[in-house]
Amino acid sequence: MEWVAEQFVGIPFFPILDIPYCILMAVFLRENKDSIKFAVNYPIASLVILILYVQANVICVHILLGLPLVACLDGAYDTLSAIICWWLVFFCPGDLFFKAFQNFAPLQFAIRVICEARHARLVMIACQEGHHYYPNHLTIISLCGLVDGCSGRLMMSLDRLVRGEFAAEGDGDNELKQVSEVTKASLVLAIFYGLIITGALPLSPALGVLCGALFMVALLLNNILLGRRDPFIPIQNAFWKVACSKHQKIE
Repeated sequence: MEWVAEQFVGIPFFPILDIPYCILMAVFLRENKDSIKFAVNYPIASLVILILYVQANVICVHILLGLPLVACLDGAYDTLSAIICWWLVFFCPGDLFFKAFQNFAPLQFAIRVICEARHARLVMIACQEGHHYYPNHLTIISLCGLVDGCSGRLMMSLDRLVRGEFAAEGDGDNELKQVSEVTKASLVLAIFYGLIITGALPLSPALGVLCGALFMVALLLNNILLGRRDPFIPIQNAFWKVACSKHQKIE
């Protein structure tokens, strides 16, 4: 198992993990209301939004740690991949690329699995970065992993601001008001990785990342195959009843 874990963490981000993520984010933006009209009228703004999503983890973690934000441009391949995927999804002749993605379910599933594996690896990298600056500080290490994991969701508010729709923002796009399954899963991963990094759990980081990737893929399968949503809700409700039973949520 340790050998498998080492091989897994040895997979290069570019192109195997980064390109599928760029495609998924471009498709996500394409599915927004009036996305084509916005991309045609404001192509630079549309492209910048995609780059913000692709680099969201670096931006958010570096803000948290007080590091230079320009580091998000360190990987030239990331930005180049985002530009190419943006063009394919929005401006490919005959809209062939987007139609192929929409009509080929196995491709969608494969890309989503790859993105979940990428998610698990990036959370560990963020935790290790937090450990580098604040050794063995479990709270900061876990917070770095959490912010990295939910960075795409946090970027939604900035996305709507760039598109001029900030005033119409709904609760579902505000991660602080309505916490998503992605953020809850990232919190679990961040604490798990933090315990490994600080030595509280006798696992290697590579094996921890493999377990984290399997956990994220299991959540994906739970949503796709079983049609269930957010398995953390029962735990969340139980915590609410125990910790805040005196008050009920006001509709």
